[in-house]
Amino acid sequence: MEIHLVSSMTPDDENRLAPTVLAAIGRVLEGLPVSYSVRIETVTGDAIRHNHIAPAEDAGARPAAVVLENPILVS
Repeated sequence: MEIHLVSSMTPDDENRLAPTVLAAIGRVLEGLPVSYSVRIETVTGDAIRHNHIAPAEDAGARPAAVVLENPILVS
């Protein structure tokens, strides 16, 4: 999955808010049994990143399913 966010923030606002946005995304994903890497790059070229490796599954355990209700597809 790749997500792009376009905003009307100023470069200073982007740099100031990027860590907060990264933390919010991390809180959403941390409960899922998936590995992920999130990278935020601002218009000034500053970048921050957070990686998470899913815990190893128990033998015989099935991963939890993620169900999206009323998904919105944008083309």
